[in-house]
Amino acid sequence: MSSVDPTSSGATSTSSEFRIEDLFHQKRIGDTTTHIFSVIYAPIALIVLIIRLFIGFHAVVVACILRKSAALRLNVLRIMCYVLGIVVEKSGERDETARVLCANHVSILDHLAIDILTPCLLPSVWDIPAFIRWCFGYVDLGAARGREQLVNGAKKLIAKEQMPLLAFPEGVITSGEKALLKFNTWSFEIAPVVQPVAVRVWRPNPWKVAVSVLGATWWIDLFYFFALPFTVISVEYLPIMERNEEESLEEFTGRVAEQIAGNLKISVSKFGVSDAAEAVKRMKTDREQAKRMMVKEKSTPLLVDARQLDECAMRIKQSFPTFHLSAIRKDLEKTRSQNTTLANLKAGKIANSQINDSGKITLDASSWRGVFENRKWQMIENNRQKYMNRDA
Repeated sequence: MSSVDPTSSGATSTSSEFRIEDLFHQKRIGDTTTHIFSVIYAPIALIVLIIRLFIGFHAVVVACILRKSAALRLNVLRIMCYVLGIVVEKSGERDETARVLCANHVSILDHLAIDILTPCLLPSVWDIPAFIRWCFGYVDLGAARGREQLVNGAKKLIAKEQMPLLAFPEGVITSGEKALLKFNTWSFEIAPVVQPVAVRVWRPNPWKVAVSVLGATWWIDLFYFFALPFTVISVEYLPIMERNEEESLEEFTGRVAEQIAGNLKISVSKFGVSDAAEAVKRMKTDREQAKRMMVKEKSTPLLVDARQLDECAMRIKQSFPTFHLSAIRKDLEKTRSQNTTLANLKAGKIANSQINDSGKITLDASSWRGVFENRKWQMIENNRQKYMNRDA
């Protein structure tokens, strides 16, 4: 399922020192201690996962059968969430005058946590079957048909429904630790009054596993929710905010974003959902290239003796005549791989420096071999240049 960006406009940026990748977790497990405990916990996690999948199925059935705003449904779902390892904490007060809730997005279960506290409607921006939308409480407002259709559909919905509309203006899941993505403005066009919601998520030591990483699929995120002991989702309702008469839509959007970011003690970045999509593409491309390189390295025999290294250095020199033979030969001694050295040359990781030999022989016998190697490759380089220039 691919997210659709309803609008290209957003909040004003207040932070420019971050890269787009810094706004997301890059790894599930960031430290050795967590990795060790995760390996030890793995057999238990498998049993817990199977039990919770069974309970989770019944939770979905309950959510479908009972009326969305029923108190029984909320209590049953909250108890089942505790059993599933999803602990929802609430702070702040919900203001019923606000018909739109705007929250930051840090996990795939943010909407479930807020829905348990305040039954709400969540617009679907994915092209998914109607049955799945109904099961998970999504509402089709025509996001795939454009911004205008989405905004008009949302206005009609809150006019006839008692439940508020929940929006995630960031558009994608971030870590919520560095900065917020630039907010889309469509959800702030629906009503003049909105209530910001700050969402935090954390897991206890020693299971400090990221709830989501850049480019992750929803089912992998859900796997970790069910397999780990528990995850705490903290939902804080902030004071309502109203758009001023002289305030533009972009300014109001930026003000709400700053309010949520200030509560989370982070900033608002200059990046939008399209930048996040490009970051995912780059990450996938880099991983594919690294995978192909690893396969190529495995299929290429390592250079083990000096003769092979010398021959390989001369072959590479023919393709990269501007690089000194000595520099190529030294890198080959480190990598023992022609492909890796070629990649280093293309990436500019090998300095193209001439040999600086003063001609002095030191009294240190350990340096004699280095002097000999330098002079040997300098002589080879000079003779090669003379041969190449013989007809010039």
